[in-house]
Amino acid sequence: MITALIAASISMAGQAQTLHAATVTLDGDWYLQAGTVLNQSDAGILVTGVTYSMGAQEDGAGVWEDYLSDGHHADRLAGSSTHYSSQVWSGLQLASQETWTFDGLDLDRIVHAPTGEVDSQNLDFSGASLRHAYVQVTFSDGYHAQVRLAELGWDVTQVLRIGETIAPVPEPALEMMLAAGLGVVLFGRRKAGRQA
Repeated sequence: MITALIAASISMAGQAQTLHAATVTLDGDWYLQAGTVLNQSDAGILVTGVTYSMGAQEDGAGVWEDYLSDGHHADRLAGSSTHYSSQVWSGLQLASQETWTFDGLDLDRIVHAPTGEVDSQNLDFSGASLRHAYVQVTFSDGYHAQVRLAELGWDVTQVLRIGETIAPVPEPALEMMLAAGLGVVLFGRRKAGRQA
């Protein structure tokens, strides 16, 4: 029984971990935001969704304006019919080592959040409007991870690395076998201790 426990433990330790990783490059060379997503996960792990968000809506924070970008506009700015905080692309099937591109995102700044007033003439070259911004990537097994943007000028390219290694979840049958084996070993020791 002890041999079986040791063999099961070695089997669990030898299981490969799953790598979920992506590199998101945001192009700073254009007034309209464009970028690429490279899936660097293990084979079989697809990128199925990407969210690019300006985050919390407050004075001075960035906000997207309806323009050319495809995908779903989410988190509409109260008081505005043309501005929103999050661009969501779903239904992607980006395999390992494949690249997907997006473009057409137009950034403005919120002047007064409660009324939905924005400043569409003034780009942010200090990075303050990106203080809540993040990119989130969703993978085919349900795992998702996000990374915050640096507070850099809108005209600066950012390379964001998203990655996590996930340990495998033990099978319930294996856990039960280990628990049963441990119980037998402990019972045997207890019984041997009483006989001595």
